[in-house]
Order: sequence, then C-alpha cells, then structure tokens
Amino acid sequence: MQGIVVGVDGSENSLDALHWAAAEARLRSLSLRVVGTFTTPIMSTGYELAVPDPADLQSAAETTLSAAVDVVREAGELDGIDVAVEAVEGHAGERLITLSRDAELLVVGSRGHGGFIGLLLGSVTTYVVNHAECPVVVVRHT
Repeated sequence: MQGIVVGVDGSENSLDALHWAAAEARLRSLSLRVVGTFTTPIMSTGYELAVPDPADLQSAAETTLSAAVDVVREAGELDGIDVAVEAVEGHAGERLITLSRDAELLVVGSRGHGGFIGLLLGSVTTYVVNHAECPVVVVRHT
C-alpha cells in the first residue's frame, strides 16, 4: 500500500484537500503522495498543428505542485510525514484511479479549475468517486 494519494491542481479546493490529507496522514502514520496531472493538447491553426513541449507542461505542473506543498509544509503540517510529489501525464481522473489501486485512501477537492461554476462536484471528482478502488474523501472548500 502506498498510503494516502491526494490530487492537486493548484485550485483552492485542491489545496484544502492537501491540508486535509496531510492531517490524515499524520493521524494514521501513513505516507502522502501528492499528484498533479498534465495533458499535451494539439492545437490547430487551420493549416498547421502546434504541440506544446510536454517537458514544459510537466515543469509547469511540478511548479504548481511544489507551490501547494510549500504552503502546507510552511504551516508545519508535513513534519514527520513521508511525502512524494509527482506530476504525471494523462487525464486526471484516470491517473488517480490507477493510483487508487494501491492506496489506502484517495483525497480530492470537490472542484478543480475547470468546469461550470455552481456545480457541487467537478467532473474529475465525480469520475474518481464513481471509479476509485479505495475509499475516497472529497474535501469541500470552506
């Protein structure tokens, strides 16, 4: 088992999820795996295709994750917890489901950056709740 997996996309909801997951990891003496995802879009300008460098996208995702982890670390919430931070390519929901196979708990925020304002749950959160292979905690932004 890999402990607690938390999905982070840089939104306030995902930062709340990270705070909650850190507290739970400390309470249960578990490791914490902080995961963010990125996808490589293909953009068409009519006659040409533009594909961003996946390394740049991964770097941006890693920067977002590091900033979130730094906030929680500076609050002292990660002291004594084994923390792994990883940016992975792919659809967020699918990647989190894959990681849920070996996790004791999967933690996500109720909403991320995308989607429609006013929905109670974002599309990734809904996907994860319906397909995860471990217990899921959805943290609502306060």
